[in-house]
Amino acid sequence: MREYLQKRTQKEFALDQLRDKILYRKIEGSPPSFNVAGVDGGIGVVKLANGHQVVLARAAAVGSDFIEREFIADIASVDSASLPWAYLVIVESLVGMRALEKHGVDVLLMDGSLYAKAVRLVHNLILTREFQNLYYVPELATALYTLSRLIKTARERGARLVFVSKDHNYKLLKEHVIFEILGERYRDHLFQRGLLWYSVLWIRKFRKELLELYKTIRNYDYEGARLLTLLITPSITDIEILAEILPSGHYTVPMLVGGCDAYMNFKGLTTVERLVKAAEDRLEDSLIFRLKDNFNSNILEYIRDALDTFPKIYFFYIKFDRDESPLLVEIPVEGTRMFDGSPVKAFYPPARVDDVVSLLREQFRDPVHYNTWLWYAHSVASFKSSQLSEYAVYLKNMVEDVGIARRIKLAWGL
Repeated sequence: MREYLQKRTQKEFALDQLRDKILYRKIEGSPPSFNVAGVDGGIGVVKLANGHQVVLARAAAVGSDFIEREFIADIASVDSASLPWAYLVIVESLVGMRALEKHGVDVLLMDGSLYAKAVRLVHNLILTREFQNLYYVPELATALYTLSRLIKTARERGARLVFVSKDHNYKLLKEHVIFEILGERYRDHLFQRGLLWYSVLWIRKFRKELLELYKTIRNYDYEGARLLTLLITPSITDIEILAEILPSGHYTVPMLVGGCDAYMNFKGLTTVERLVKAAEDRLEDSLIFRLKDNFNSNILEYIRDALDTFPKIYFFYIKFDRDESPLLVEIPVEGTRMFDGSPVKAFYPPARVDDVVSLLREQFRDPVHYNTWLWYAHSVASFKSSQLSEYAVYLKNMVEDVGIARRIKLAWGL
């Protein structure tokens, strides 16, 4: 399969045009002596006979001489994919704060993408209209606030947060370099927006404009048409491109990424106050479903505080092994705000990340165990099928007296 994908990419798409635009550096130097810990979490869902669900979220922080755990169990009366994920963000943030406060951690490795978590939480607060997600807006606001507290705790204690993603499908780097090349070839406002926003393809108006451009230039500019094909094809992600372009033992020059989400910019939701107002409307709708006519005014202040706290990030990829997919790494940038009214998405060579890169190289074992501490944390926090079965039996016995334990289904086909 890998051989098929590599051959397909080389044959069908204009990767050679991207090589000079994707900047990278060699991994050099020895890592400083850091007190490091890793944080990971797991989710379990047990379905009850009355249609409700028991959501189980747990996380672990693992360091050289400690293990910290956090666990949440709640009953979900409405089926929502966002609620279990929000609880996962909460428990991982809580256990991360505990590691920072109790154990003096210098570098805290977090599983997953900070940018993806922040934007998904904001989207759920300002865009959601489906009943399933709208019902849980208060819990999503709590997840946003808790994640911001983790960032603030690390900042106050002089620790570095490093978010590491193994499985991801970003196209941020791909789109940026393609829009840069197209912006040099043609004068069009859409390419300039594409350089600042991620991703204009989310907006129907711009998708149609890109299609019209493609129909026009394919008649006289073969290479430009190939670039547009590569841009629009959703299955070609940063990973597939970097598998061909990024040499092993190298990392891409960090990109400085702020509030570049295309939808928020297109709708003018580029300031904290406007985002808070949009969240207030959704919060009111949520509480109607809960048969409440008011809410604690502190919730909006928590949302505002969280949005003020989120920083811009350094976004880059590392490739340690020839046969390994590049890791995505994100590091919060001190003294910045993600949602400050100005979209940012650009290569930033002055970023100082060498110590983090060398640290991650030292902890790399193989493509499966890509980081020592994150692997340990994953082993402690993830749910095994036998453990989830034990929870199901316990819950069945506990609720038999209230008549809802006729049948328990387990998520994931167990």
